[in-house]
Amino acid sequence: MRINWVVADSTALPPDVDVTVLKDIAAIWGGWRTWRGCSTDNVVCNDAGKARELLKRKMNEMCNMYVPASIYAELDRPRGVRLYEGSFTFEIDNKDELISIHLVSGQSDVVLLLGFNWTERPKSADRLTAHRATNYQRFIRDAISSNPAVQWVLVDHEGDVHPELAEFENLTKDTLENVIELLKP
Repeated sequence: MRINWVVADSTALPPDVDVTVLKDIAAIWGGWRTWRGCSTDNVVCNDAGKARELLKRKMNEMCNMYVPASIYAELDRPRGVRLYEGSFTFEIDNKDELISIHLVSGQSDVVLLLGFNWTERPKSADRLTAHRATNYQRFIRDAISSNPAVQWVLVDHEGDVHPELAEFENLTKDTLENVIELLKP
């Protein structure tokens, strides 16, 4: 069974959780913001300026670093960097975590989602913020609906899942403690 973790950009592991326990279960994917706190194995960076900064710090030697193919040449074709196709042509927040979700979906039977908050929230009065939230929701729906054979598990998700996502039979919730107990080697 192919299992992968995806951690949200804002994920902070509980102090009593050893990241090696999570890594013993599966590889960890996430945006560049997650590397320090989660020791992320597969790091996505969608921003050329930030990618350049991370490459100066040799991030590509500490993990599998993913950047868009469209900026690879601009970064002087760094060694050990992995590429993905596609780009965002619309306003959306948390691009790196969303790309991680899509990249991992094609190589997983189970995706363990840690640190995500997919509850229904009141619509923002700010039109741009509301638009970004709608785009985020659509991106998540597309990932889940396009991969019906993948079991998506929201780990330690508090509250009810947004109704638009709750309709998916392949999306469930579980506790971190239970996931570790069930999947530890």
